[in-house]
Amino acid sequence: MKALALAALAASQPLPAEQLEIALRVAGPGLPHCRSYLADGSEAPCLPAFALRPGATVNGWSLGPHIHFSQAATRRLNRNEFALLAGHEIAHWYLGHQASTPETERAADRFGAQLACRAGFDPVAGASLFGHLRPSRHHPPAAERREVVLAVGCVGERGRVVR
Repeated sequence: MKALALAALAASQPLPAEQLEIALRVAGPGLPHCRSYLADGSEAPCLPAFALRPGATVNGWSLGPHIHFSQAATRRLNRNEFALLAGHEIAHWYLGHQASTPETERAADRFGAQLACRAGFDPVAGASLFGHLRPSRHHPPAAERREVVLAVGCVGERGRVVR
Protein backbone atom coordinates (compact mmCIF):
# COMPACT_ATOMS: atom_id res chain seq x y z
CA MET A 1 0.00 0.00 0.00
CA LYS A 2 2.83 2.41 0.85
CA ALA A 3 4.52 1.80 -2.54
CA LEU A 4 1.19 2.39 -4.30
CA ALA A 5 0.69 5.67 -2.44
CA LEU A 6 4.22 6.84 -3.31
CA ALA A 7 3.78 5.96 -6.98
CA ALA A 8 0.45 7.80 -7.07
CA LEU A 9 1.97 10.85 -5.44
CA ALA A 10 4.82 10.91 -7.97
CA ALA A 11 2.33 10.92 -10.86
CA SER A 12 0.10 13.58 -9.35
CA GLN A 13 -0.42 17.25 -10.20
CA PRO A 14 -2.27 20.04 -8.41
CA LEU A 15 -6.06 19.82 -8.57
CA PRO A 16 -7.61 22.49 -10.85
CA ALA A 17 -8.83 25.55 -8.93
CA GLU A 18 -12.58 24.89 -9.43
CA GLN A 19 -12.38 21.30 -8.18
CA LEU A 20 -10.03 22.28 -5.33
CA GLU A 21 -12.56 24.87 -4.18
CA ILE A 22 -15.31 22.23 -4.24
CA ALA A 23 -13.20 19.66 -2.38
CA LEU A 24 -12.22 22.17 0.31
CA ARG A 25 -15.86 23.26 0.77
CA VAL A 26 -16.92 19.62 1.11
CA ALA A 27 -14.07 18.87 3.56
CA GLY A 28 -15.33 21.69 5.77
CA PRO A 29 -13.37 22.48 8.93
CA GLY A 30 -11.38 19.25 8.77
CA LEU A 31 -11.30 16.09 10.81
CA PRO A 32 -13.06 16.77 14.12
CA HIS A 33 -10.89 16.89 17.24
CA CYS A 34 -7.70 16.93 15.16
CA ARG A 35 -5.11 19.67 14.68
CA SER A 36 -2.02 19.70 12.50
CA TYR A 37 1.04 21.31 14.06
CA LEU A 38 3.18 23.10 11.52
CA ALA A 39 6.95 23.65 11.57
CA ASP A 40 6.50 27.37 12.29
CA GLY A 41 4.63 26.54 15.49
CA SER A 42 1.17 27.36 14.12
CA GLU A 43 -1.80 25.02 14.01
CA ALA A 44 -4.11 24.10 11.16
CA PRO A 45 -7.13 21.82 10.72
CA CYS A 46 -6.50 18.22 9.71
CA LEU A 47 -7.35 18.10 6.02
CA PRO A 48 -6.27 15.75 3.25
CA ALA A 49 -4.06 17.01 0.44
CA PHE A 50 -5.86 16.96 -2.93
CA ALA A 51 -4.17 16.05 -6.20
CA LEU A 52 -4.89 15.21 -9.83
CA ARG A 53 -3.79 12.00 -11.54
CA PRO A 54 -3.82 11.06 -15.20
CA GLY A 55 -6.80 8.92 -16.09
CA ALA A 56 -9.41 8.55 -18.80
CA THR A 57 -12.06 7.09 -16.45
CA VAL A 58 -13.85 8.93 -13.65
CA ASN A 59 -12.31 7.90 -10.35
CA GLY A 60 -11.04 9.05 -6.99
CA TRP A 61 -8.73 7.48 -4.42
CA SER A 62 -8.01 8.09 -0.76
CA LEU A 63 -4.37 7.11 -0.30
CA GLY A 64 -2.74 7.93 3.01
CA PRO A 65 -2.75 11.69 3.57
CA HIS A 66 -3.76 12.37 -0.05
CA ILE A 67 -6.95 12.25 -2.05
CA HIS A 68 -6.46 11.92 -5.78
CA PHE A 69 -8.94 12.47 -8.59
CA SER A 70 -8.56 11.34 -12.19
CA GLN A 71 -8.36 13.97 -14.91
CA ALA A 72 -11.60 12.52 -16.28
CA ALA A 73 -13.35 13.31 -12.97
CA THR A 74 -12.36 16.97 -13.25
CA ARG A 75 -13.38 17.18 -16.92
CA ARG A 76 -16.57 15.12 -17.12
CA LEU A 77 -18.37 15.67 -13.81
CA ASN A 78 -20.59 18.63 -13.04
CA ARG A 79 -20.21 20.47 -9.71
CA ASN A 80 -22.74 18.34 -7.81
CA GLU A 81 -21.26 15.08 -9.14
CA PHE A 82 -17.72 16.18 -8.28
CA ALA A 83 -18.85 17.29 -4.81
CA LEU A 84 -20.37 13.84 -4.21
CA LEU A 85 -17.19 12.10 -5.43
CA ALA A 86 -15.07 14.41 -3.24
CA GLY A 87 -17.38 13.77 -0.30
CA HIS A 88 -17.07 10.02 -0.80
CA GLU A 89 -13.25 10.13 -0.82
CA ILE A 90 -13.09 12.62 2.07
CA ALA A 91 -15.43 10.33 4.02
CA HIS A 92 -13.01 7.43 3.51
CA TRP A 93 -10.21 9.69 4.78
CA TYR A 94 -12.18 10.95 7.81
CA LEU A 95 -13.38 7.45 8.69
CA GLY A 96 -9.87 6.00 8.44
CA HIS A 97 -10.83 3.30 5.95
CA GLN A 98 -7.83 1.17 4.99
CA ALA A 99 -9.64 -1.30 2.73
CA SER A 100 -12.40 -1.09 0.17
CA THR A 101 -15.34 -3.37 0.96
CA PRO A 102 -19.02 -3.01 0.09
CA GLU A 103 -19.63 -1.92 3.71
CA THR A 104 -16.93 0.79 3.72
CA GLU A 105 -18.13 2.00 0.32
CA ARG A 106 -21.74 2.36 1.53
CA ALA A 107 -20.53 4.20 4.65
CA ALA A 108 -18.44 6.55 2.51
CA ASP A 109 -21.37 7.12 0.12
CA ARG A 110 -23.67 8.01 3.03
CA PHE A 111 -21.22 10.26 4.89
CA GLY A 112 -19.94 11.75 1.62
CA ALA A 113 -23.49 12.75 0.63
CA GLN A 114 -23.91 14.42 4.03
CA LEU A 115 -20.62 16.30 3.62
CA ALA A 116 -21.54 17.45 0.10
CA CYS A 117 -24.98 18.57 1.23
CA ARG A 118 -23.63 20.48 4.24
CA ALA A 119 -21.28 22.27 1.83
CA GLY A 120 -24.27 23.47 -0.22
CA PHE A 121 -24.22 20.90 -3.01
CA ASP A 122 -27.15 18.71 -4.02
CA PRO A 123 -26.30 15.01 -3.60
CA VAL A 124 -29.52 13.98 -5.36
CA ALA A 125 -28.40 15.87 -8.48
CA GLY A 126 -24.89 14.52 -7.93
CA ALA A 127 -26.07 10.90 -7.77
CA SER A 128 -25.76 10.77 -11.56
CA LEU A 129 -22.06 10.30 -10.67
CA PHE A 130 -22.69 6.58 -10.36
CA GLY A 131 -23.44 6.36 -14.09
CA HIS A 132 -19.82 7.42 -14.74
CA LEU A 133 -18.19 4.81 -12.49
CA ARG A 134 -17.11 1.35 -13.56
CA PRO A 135 -18.43 -1.67 -11.64
CA SER A 136 -16.02 -3.19 -9.13
CA ARG A 137 -16.08 -6.23 -6.87
CA HIS A 138 -15.24 -3.93 -3.95
CA HIS A 139 -18.16 -1.56 -4.59
CA PRO A 140 -21.90 -2.19 -4.35
CA PRO A 141 -23.90 -1.90 -7.60
CA ALA A 142 -24.48 1.64 -8.85
CA ALA A 143 -28.25 1.46 -8.22
CA GLU A 144 -27.67 0.49 -4.59
CA ARG A 145 -25.14 3.29 -4.11
CA ARG A 146 -27.59 5.76 -5.62
CA GLU A 147 -30.28 4.59 -3.16
CA VAL A 148 -27.89 5.13 -0.24
CA VAL A 149 -27.32 8.71 -1.39
CA LEU A 150 -31.03 9.35 -2.01
CA ALA A 151 -31.82 8.15 1.54
CA VAL A 152 -29.61 10.86 3.08
CA GLY A 153 -31.60 13.86 4.23
CA CYS A 154 -30.12 17.23 5.09
CA VAL A 155 -30.68 20.88 4.32
CA GLY A 156 -29.06 21.73 1.02
CA GLU A 157 -28.93 24.80 -1.18
CA ARG A 158 -31.75 27.34 -0.79
CA GLY A 159 -32.76 25.76 2.54
CA ARG A 160 -34.65 22.84 1.04
CA VAL A 161 -34.45 19.36 2.46
CA VAL A 162 -32.64 17.04 0.07
CA ARG A 163 -33.83 13.42 0.15
